[in-house]
Amino acid sequence: PNSKRIASASNDNSIKIWDAMTMEEVGTLSGHTSSVFWVAWSPDGEMLASGSQDYSVCLWSQSREEKDTLRGHNNDVTCVAHSPDGK
Repeated sequence: PNSKRIASASNDNSIKIWDAMTMEEVGTLSGHTSSVFWVAWSPDGEMLASGSQDYSVCLWSQSREEKDTLRGHNNDVTCVAHSPDGK
């Protein structure tokens, strides 16, 4: 949202956060137990959602801490999105 960070999903169960200007890694998010397929920033850039082969969606805060885990899918989570208006 602010074009300062890039998030990438990986088959190594992690999410990498990158500085968009320097292209350097600035953090790694760990919490999924299987491949991560999708990441999406919230419209305000304060939260990142990730979907995984472990059937869960993790929500991450700006401080790169796992805020919550949404469980209940019966298969891989291959896409996540935030509501554009945050509602």
